[in-house]
Amino acid sequence: MEREDQNKKAEDQDEKTEAEDRYQNMSTRYGLVESAIDDFAKRGGFDDLPGKGKPHKIDDEDVFSSILKKNNYQPPWAELRKEIAADLKRLADNPRSEHELRAELEAVNDKIRTYNRIVPHPMLQKGLVSRANLENAYPKWV
Repeated sequence: MEREDQNKKAEDQDEKTEAEDRYQNMSTRYGLVESAIDDFAKRGGFDDLPGKGKPHKIDDEDVFSSILKKNNYQPPWAELRKEIAADLKRLADNPRSEHELRAELEAVNDKIRTYNRIVPHPMLQKGLVSRANLENAYPKWV
């Protein structure tokens, strides 16, 4: 029993020694890296970097969104929003007969219903357009 306790203590001591050695190696490596960076900076290695002295531009958006934006991609609901805005402007700028206006407003309202189904958030949904609110509807879509 006493011998088992001694063996256990010896194993614990060995584990502590290994952990201390690992820590010492890491701190030595860290010190080496730091000294290499300091030497590089003292030799002027960072003096001619592009953008030196200017603030970093940090993007708040995720990588996927930035890729889409750089490639001028717009989701279908955004394209439909522009299409609806163009239709509303055309209807407001060009007078039509009551029958034509009613038919075209129904077509626009069908697009609005589709838009409301595919937007990613309910707060982006828009109301339907009638003859009474046609003039005020366009600014809400641009």
